[in-house]
Amino acid sequence: MKPLRPEDPRQVGSYLLRGRLGAGGMGEVYLGRSPGGRDVVVKLIRSEYAGEPKYRRRFAREVQAAQRVGGFHTAQVVEADPEADPPWMVTEYIPGPSLQELVQARGPLSAEAVLALAAQLSEGLAAIHACGLVHRDLKPGNVVMADSGPRIIDFGIAREADASVLTEDGTVVGTYAFMSPEQVHARQVGRASDVFSLGGVLVFAATGHSPFAAGTLPAIVYRIGGAEPELGGIGGELRGLLTACLAKNPEARPTANELLAWLGGSVPDRPFPISTTMTEPGLGRTGATTGDGGKAPGTVRRRFVLGGLAAVAAAAATGVPAAVIASQRGERRDPPAAPARAAASFTGSLTGHGAVVSSVAFAPDGRSVASGGGDGTILLWDVATGRKIRTFTGHTYPVVSIAFSGDGRTMTSGAEIVRVWDVSTARQIRKISTQSRIPGGFDIEIRAMAASPDGRTLATDGAEGHVLLWDVATGKVTRTLPGSSADNAVAFGPRGATLVGGADNIVLWDVATGARIRLFGSMRGAATSIALSSDGRTLAVGGASSATLLWDVATGRKIRTLTGQGDSTGPIAISHDGRTLANTVGREARGSEVIALWDLATGKIIRTLAGHTGTVTSVAFSPDGKSLASASEDRTARLWRLT
Repeated sequence: MKPLRPEDPRQVGSYLLRGRLGAGGMGEVYLGRSPGGRDVVVKLIRSEYAGEPKYRRRFAREVQAAQRVGGFHTAQVVEADPEADPPWMVTEYIPGPSLQELVQARGPLSAEAVLALAAQLSEGLAAIHACGLVHRDLKPGNVVMADSGPRIIDFGIAREADASVLTEDGTVVGTYAFMSPEQVHARQVGRASDVFSLGGVLVFAATGHSPFAAGTLPAIVYRIGGAEPELGGIGGELRGLLTACLAKNPEARPTANELLAWLGGSVPDRPFPISTTMTEPGLGRTGATTGDGGKAPGTVRRRFVLGGLAAVAAAAATGVPAAVIASQRGERRDPPAAPARAAASFTGSLTGHGAVVSSVAFAPDGRSVASGGGDGTILLWDVATGRKIRTFTGHTYPVVSIAFSGDGRTMTSGAEIVRVWDVSTARQIRKISTQSRIPGGFDIEIRAMAASPDGRTLATDGAEGHVLLWDVATGKVTRTLPGSSADNAVAFGPRGATLVGGADNIVLWDVATGARIRLFGSMRGAATSIALSSDGRTLAVGGASSATLLWDVATGRKIRTLTGQGDSTGPIAISHDGRTLANTVGREARGSEVIALWDLATGKIIRTLAGHTGTVTSVAFSPDGKSLASASEDRTARLWRLT
């Protein structure tokens, strides 16, 4: 709980406010005290939304939904006034961390505990669906791990099950990493959408990351719609259950009642598969296996489920480490400080992330490299030895981008907000809440971030396709640059004088004046990665579904398309001497993702690097050009010696 701010009210109705619990897309949440002395949760619609009829209707629906579900599946509504100015609702206070907080603090749950959680959440969804509602925003942050069992909260976007659109104006709402394919593509959303989100929540509980975690919002949407979920080392019956929940076709998913029946030990009316595929370590290929030694679905019994649930609840309530109670995975300790610098750079995997690795960046002196994870954690590595030096924690969303200051003393990272760190101590110096600057913005992660060469100016995506420039020292917006339809990627030019960014179209701006210098042509599919050569003459643009394009910055003329070994898609980087470009070109026969190094002068591949068993999410050259760092969905970063 945080203290009340000067602008916060001190009383709502007959309830005294004691502190702030948090904020959502349209509401502020407080801890209050009832006239009889009971702790309660008070939710107020934000003042900027209180005058908008559609937001008042949405708030009223939340109140009605929570009242209709009732029971022990969610927080009980004590009192509400949707007609007040601003509207408010009071619910019972349920002590306990959210599932997101629990996993981030103590690590993933055991398979037994996840199955227990699945049973209780399925029961909660079944109750919600029985009321004719679809929750539509089930995520780890909306599951409270109370000592009496998990509760599903926040019905802010719940709608009737037969609703044909997502909102009054058809826009997409919810948290992208746990959305269903029908949500991200703005199709009709029904009960099956909640089951898909449940599958994502359970994967997070078991692994610490979303099954579709990626470094950018477009990449997440792409993976939800067309890629297989990342289930890590999950096996047995749990893997079968998750695979069924995460089916792309809504009709292929089990209902909440079917899940509950299966987890309780009885056979559902409509069976779903438990024979699943397992990833072979180091190959990235699949082979058939049957969960739990081929036992039938009914082998998971009620006493097993309730026993696992008790362990999770006890861990949340007592503060005893979940590793002790629920047999969770190992301790999260940093190794000793790295030894003296070796003569040659380390080559190989950097293992230590518990989720997808989403970004990498070298320090200015090239002696260390930072990697950001889908779980919001940043690790700093010694390039000479491959040893982990330091861990930075605080983010709750995948780390989209990492940038060092010119002197290497501070590091800036972007996820749900931007955080500035002291590199030597891992202490957070400052946080920059970019979402607060976006009118009507929901709680989604930053899609694009770049720092100027001196590290003093930051560029992030903003509202309505605009790009925001920030002073890192003060955390204030210094300029707003008019963008195109969206901005998925941004990059500074030499000395930070220019900035390039965009998605459907690529724009070049003058940083000092904010003037648009040039508009580059569009590409097939939205851009997801942008790089400028150190001399500012060559622009490279990559997308999730198109080959990398090279442009002449001075003239705006397209130079060439990089082709030759499949489409050159995904993340891109240009070496500091401007001669070499790195990106990905698909997979080799053994299943390894292939990184290609291209000669920019000729447009030819000069070398390929294979080793990652998951999709590569980020690449970066060392300052001297002798090493390359890469990040992947296989939960590793890698260092490659190039000379």
